[in-house]
Amino acid sequence: MDNTSTYTISKFQAARQCLCPRCRTGKMFTGSLLGLKGQKMLKYCPHCGLKFEMEPGFFYVSMFVSYALNVAQFIAVCIATYVLSGHSESPWLYLIACSLTAVVLAGFNFRYSRVIQLYWLTPNLGFKEKYYGDQYKKDIKIEA
Repeated sequence: MDNTSTYTISKFQAARQCLCPRCRTGKMFTGSLLGLKGQKMLKYCPHCGLKFEMEPGFFYVSMFVSYALNVAQFIAVCIATYVLSGHSESPWLYLIACSLTAVVLAGFNFRYSRVIQLYWLTPNLGFKEKYYGDQYKKDIKIEA
């Protein structure tokens, strides 16, 4: 197979864009990150056909990743609130700040907890260069 493309998207950049971990070309989610219609993850990669949920309950681990993301965000928000409020000790201020953060960043946490699980916590899933880019689709059409 003659692949004329020498550029391959980096792992971090593909994860940031929520692209398939195997081909780094197909999108994993429909809709926007902060869309009001809710988050929806595709079952299969539209480019290479990878099934994202490899077995029932596969994304239970992403709940723990989402929890870690929430804790990090809460710590950052509490420190920022403490500094910006002039060292306020009101627990209600921190509760409101953390609650708003959890609601506003819920879509971000849902999406990126699954991306982190697929990219860094699934050892048998890696990038396959033969699936990357438009060349793979051309090869499939030739074989069919």
